[in-house]
Amino acid sequence: MNGSTVKDSRSLRTREMLIHTAEQLFAEQGYEAVSVNTITRDANQNNRNAVQYHFGGKTGLLQAIFDKHGPGVAAKRAALIDAFATIQPVARLLATAIVKPLLDKLEDPDGGEAYLHISAELIASNTLGYSLPGAHPLQIPRETKLAKLAANQLTHLPPEVGQQRILMMNVLAFHGISDHARMRKSRQLEPMMRDTDFMASNLIDSITAMLEVQPSANTLQILEQRQSK
Repeated sequence: MNGSTVKDSRSLRTREMLIHTAEQLFAEQGYEAVSVNTITRDANQNNRNAVQYHFGGKTGLLQAIFDKHGPGVAAKRAALIDAFATIQPVARLLATAIVKPLLDKLEDPDGGEAYLHISAELIASNTLGYSLPGAHPLQIPRETKLAKLAANQLTHLPPEVGQQRILMMNVLAFHGISDHARMRKSRQLEPMMRDTDFMASNLIDSITAMLEVQPSANTLQILEQRQSK
């Protein structure tokens, strides 16, 4: 092994350690509450500029976490859509494709649960850009098959209603699974509150209903009033 290979191997280990440490800290304390210095210290890095060197800063490190987990989630969603497109009703297929790959992250020992907690925190502040893609430097690739399926399913709704439901659907999925990840570890809760299969089925039912139900007369009235101003 030559010197360059050793250096590359050491650099890769450092990157992986920084990502792993950041995952745990962001999940436990929240993204904004964790400093670069804390990440560097907890990752046992003597170089105080390690995060800057490898990722360009804290945002780059966060991007690396999503680059680590996001493509796998997106690929599983696309595979589910391809496999069940002619079998399941569109709304249930869409809900299943959103939820199932996130559930799989609960069993991913390499930061899967942390990814769920981080995503749940950031989606609430629109950091993941579901309604304002250009509002944050974090880049989440568009899931084309999922987006097309959602657009086709929501044609019965006014565009404003459909857009908001897509946002709420993602919030519900990430927060529901993130909250469950913590709840299922508590022996103080009733067994059914800790049952992952039950929660998953109920979550898919809830998102399916969100996609199918027509807006109420009150919602349409508010929309019409706002648009007429």
